[in-house]
Amino acid sequence: MSTWRTGRIFALAAVAVVLMSAMAVLGWWQYTAYDDQQRDDARSTLSRSPVALDHVLGPDQSFPADANSQPVTVVGSYNETEQFYVEDWSGAPLTYAVATPLETQSGAAVIVIRGASEKLRAPAPDGQVRIQGVLTPSASSGSSLDGDRITNGVRIPTLLSEVSADLYAGYVVLTTSDPVEPLDPVTPLLPEASSWAGIRNLLYALQWWLFSGFVAFMWWRIVSTPDSGQQSKTDHDRIASAR
Repeated sequence: MSTWRTGRIFALAAVAVVLMSAMAVLGWWQYTAYDDQQRDDARSTLSRSPVALDHVLGPDQSFPADANSQPVTVVGSYNETEQFYVEDWSGAPLTYAVATPLETQSGAAVIVIRGASEKLRAPAPDGQVRIQGVLTPSASSGSSLDGDRITNGVRIPTLLSEVSADLYAGYVVLTTSDPVEPLDPVTPLLPEASSWAGIRNLLYALQWWLFSGFVAFMWWRIVSTPDSGQQSKTDHDRIASAR
């Protein structure tokens, strides 16, 4: 391989690396923008105006899809005797989410995640309370309560035999309470964002990464194609040997 061709290959490689790096960065920037759009869309769901619980979910109603992460208000009285605890709620060991049935005027009860505690004792406010929180569908998994009334998920069907009142098909993660809740607050889970939120940024990211791959392909095609001068010499030598 000639010195000129070797230098050309390295020069093209340097240009290709610069272009590919720039395109990869641009693609990542667009993907980051897409990720931000997804989070903003999910947070906007939590910022909706609160409505009364019974306006979106009745005691004997299956959980509607549009009620997920809907801020709601509930008035009722806690049944502390049937309180239970959800382990590792915050991801930290020995930290429990305190779940207390709140009995409403309908006669049914909604499970309220009142806050976090490191102890298996968290007295609930007496008398009538008015709370605001985020309505969340039943977890897909959750064990039955053990002897200490501990579980690993708020799965409503599993809890039906553990609470005397009828249960709503979802639970509420408390955000504010009157009277004030003494427990440390827990953060409601973010819902899934819309599939269309930030989709343009995602397509731009894919476009830049495809361009980067195309540059690599073109570099390979150029360097793998024989030099025209070298090809002519090879053809001449082949003809001469044939004579």
